[in-house]
Amino acid sequence: MPAADINLSRFFINGIHFSCERCGECCKGLNNGEVYLYKDDIVKMVNFLNEHDREITLEQFCKRYVKIIPNSFYWKDANKKRGKNYAIKVLAFKFVGDNEKCPFLDDKNLCTIHNARPFQCRAYPIGWNMLINNVRTFQKYSKDCPALSNSKDNKGEYHEENEIIKWAKKEYEIEKNYFLKLRDNDFDIFKLYKFLPREYFC
Repeated sequence: MPAADINLSRFFINGIHFSCERCGECCKGLNNGEVYLYKDDIVKMVNFLNEHDREITLEQFCKRYVKIIPNSFYWKDANKKRGKNYAIKVLAFKFVGDNEKCPFLDDKNLCTIHNARPFQCRAYPIGWNMLINNVRTFQKYSKDCPALSNSKDNKGEYHEENEIIKWAKKEYEIEKNYFLKLRDNDFDIFKLYKFLPREYFC
């Protein structure tokens, strides 16, 4: 989806009220979702852990916390009449436990790497294109997220339309840049991310 084509559903078109209530649902594979990870996310988390006396390398982090999953991305080159959906591989968190929670969520539903959490976590909910432009997706997520449900009654911090679009564009740019770099590397995620231990994931 081109950044210029970002559309807001009726729940977001006039801005939205939202304040996290720390229920932890969005950290537990909310609606069978995934937390996508990119190189900047992983480097930031590894640096944070090392700064807090939890020594770990990029390779060790990936072995312990990361999985490779299939995804797709729509792209149209400027000189082409039509675009297409490309099947690609992306990185995501390995969820743990029966409730499929993030490995960095503690027993009090608090994030233990909050200052270094991935972009997707920081962007929820106003930076998720799949959420802000689809009424059904919003209604589905609001069943599990009390803060999102309360937004219908204008409860929580107000986020205006321009802020939502800014976050949504940033999400798209991250995904687009990843796709283009992956394409330049023959769609081989191991060529793009040389710190990934191929022998571990293959």
